[in-house]
Amino acid sequence: MELTNEQIKFIDHRLENEGIKYWDVRIEMLDHIVSDVENKLTDENTQHEFKVIVQGALVSLGWQENFNGGGLDDLNKQGWKNANKGYRQLFYKSFIDSFKNYLILLVLTVFLLGFYFLSEVLLHKTFLKVSYGIFLSSIVLYFFVFFKIWRKKYGKSVHKDYALTYLMFSFFMLSGVFNFIRLDTDFAFPIRYHKPILFLILPLHLILTFAGYRVYKEAISKVEKMRKELLS
Repeated sequence: MELTNEQIKFIDHRLENEGIKYWDVRIEMLDHIVSDVENKLTDENTQHEFKVIVQGALVSLGWQENFNGGGLDDLNKQGWKNANKGYRQLFYKSFIDSFKNYLILLVLTVFLLGFYFLSEVLLHKTFLKVSYGIFLSSIVLYFFVFFKIWRKKYGKSVHKDYALTYLMFSFFMLSGVFNFIRLDTDFAFPIRYHKPILFLILPLHLILTFAGYRVYKEAISKVEKMRKELLS
């Protein structure tokens, strides 16, 4: 028997009240629960029997250990882990594929040649400022993307959160290194190591940011598709 919108909303609210706060995780769970309930529900069942069947679906799917309500917080975490596993693999694949893409390699070569030229003609202090500017440019991209997502009002979405996380992964991972490439502290790397380090981490930063952007595009595409299905 096909469930009514009210019955589906009941299941959705049940999941939300028991700890599944991210709507895209709930949708994936709803597909399984609704399918199981529809196979067992008949026109003769009362509202109470419907709720019992929903509870039975949770039990049969391994999502509720007892009829007293044990909460689904662990499933919420599992939803995060499952999503992260896929995006982590995509991030790694995008990073590796960058070294096989001739266009990306050409752009990196031109960047390194230009960067080397600047390192030779600029004062070291000025060169460091330029390097900081290049590194911080990813922040501009992040805020542009964040504002774009904010305008679309996606709500609490695990896929959206991972889209932003992987986009900024390189910045958070490498920003600590820049704290030691300075001239105004006793705890910085020796000046003779500044250029070699910058020539290593800035191209790495650009490649990792590009990989993060690919994850962002994939994740937001998934959010858009799920939201369209939800509203249709």
